[in-house]
Amino acid sequence: MSAVHVAPANTVAPAITGTATVGQTLTVTNGTWTGTPTPTYARQWYADDVAIEGATATTYALTAAEEGAVITVVVTATNAAGSVTAASNATVPVATT
Repeated sequence: MSAVHVAPANTVAPAITGTATVGQTLTVTNGTWTGTPTPTYARQWYADDVAIEGATATTYALTAAEEGAVITVVVTATNAAGSVTAASNATVPVATT
């Protein structure tokens, strides 16, 4: 008998924490997901809806390039049944120090 695969489903959205100020580090949670087998996660950080090159970790240190931008993260959950994305809340515009 083969295993039943169920695609990931997001039940609690990813969330960004931290202070949106140049030089500070933001952290994102993956959110809460269901799915069988348990999903793996990938992240992409965005500044004003433009992907930040190389920013795929659970943390991101804000630079002067993001000043004035709102930051979001898209989390992709993947398992044998498929991939689904969910977006985080947006930060307030990034301030200078």
